[in-house]
Amino acid sequence: MKYKMLLVLAILLLCACEDEDPEIRIETQNRVNQFINLPYASVSVYALVDDIEIKNIIVNRGNCRMENQRFKGLNNGMTKIPKRLKYGEVVTLDFSGPCKASMVEVVTSSGSWSQSYK
Repeated sequence: MKYKMLLVLAILLLCACEDEDPEIRIETQNRVNQFINLPYASVSVYALVDDIEIKNIIVNRGNCRMENQRFKGLNNGMTKIPKRLKYGEVVTLDFSGPCKASMVEVVTSSGSWSQSYK
């Protein structure tokens, strides 16, 4: 009887451990600089909640460096990291070449999310 109760409890605990819905959407484009024929990555982060702070974007575990530490944001203005976003807002950051994104991690005020590409 104890075994059955433990089994039911374990199943209930496993069912409760679902992944959280991400609070951001990550889109990555691998591009090539036409002037010097050098690949680089462009990462866009979209807010899916009313208020979130983007603290850092890491491409290929830090092996691709930020072109500069500023986001291209609303009204084509430049804003330093960290950047607070409201629902629907987006920021885009380029990473210097040679860089082709295999993994992107975004560190936010609510945790980290990552996305891998093949």
